Amino acid sequence: MRVLVTGARGFIGRHLLTRLEADAAVTEIHATHSPGGGELPPTTRTNWHGLDLTAPGAAGALVATVRPTHLIHAAWITAHNDYWESPANLRWLAASCDLLQAFLAAGGQRFVQIGTAAEYDWSHGYMVEGVTPERPSTLYGVAKKSFHDVLQTAAAKAGCSAATGRVFFGYGPFENAGRLIPYACRQLACGEPAAFSSGSAWRDFMHIDDLADAAIALLHASLQGAVNLSSGVPVRLAEIVTKLGEISGRPDLVQLGARPDRAGDPPLLVGDSTQLRSTGWRPAHDLLSGLTSTYEWWAEQRG
Repeated sequence: MRVLVTGARGFIGRHLLTRLEADAAVTEIHATHSPGGGELPPTTRTNWHGLDLTAPGAAGALVATVRPTHLIHAAWITAHNDYWESPANLRWLAASCDLLQAFLAAGGQRFVQIGTAAEYDWSHGYMVEGVTPERPSTLYGVAKKSFHDVLQTAAAKAGCSAATGRVFFGYGPFENAGRLIPYACRQLACGEPAAFSSGSAWRDFMHIDDLADAAIALLHASLQGAVNLSSGVPVRLAEIVTKLGEISGRPDLVQLGARPDRAGDPPLLVGDSTQLRSTGWRPAHDLLSGLTSTYEWWAEQRG
């Protein structure tokens, strides 16, 4: 396996590399990063390529040079809060199509897209592949689903195996600091109040180690189409921040109800994990162990 990972400096991508480097079936690893984006994660046998994948011709030139047999496409716009309706989603949709076209032309064997739960109709709450309607309500979700549709059709015509791993709610080291769990960890570690809404919503959270393992399991599997990268276990947001308060030793700093609930926020977002578990994947972290290690990592970042 000669594997190319795009967006390899990102939250998911950097954890994928750790697993690929330890995988005896992977003989060659190539990874992309955007220029000027900070330090690269430490690696021992990854070949790094700094480039703007959205630049005309960039994806084709990269694939022509690397000629990967397998590809995990994790690159996309991910700036916290900005990505939902950003016009940059259109650039990434076009770049992803260019990448796919080059991969198929080079005879690639399996293409795995890192997708999103936002490709579904969130009014259904519990998401099952092939059952829950795919009606995204944001430009981000629409662009991701559009590429999923192109990927499945084009890959089938070319005789290439392809899957979209739909990520629900990952957390852990290197997550965007503006998200809920990093915010809670940083506030509590600094001894500052952590203000939240009521926390009544239920979500499907997965530690990044388990999420990366799930994506690698999907890369090795023969599953095609949409596959939820989810735990299948709902947890209330209030339980998460309450546990973090206990882990930090400062439960008094957790302020549930200090902020209003977000209008229109779905009460339940959970992904059925039956397909994922058919690969043999199982999570290594329960909620307590995952949150504990995550809090400890964020606490160390204070220095």
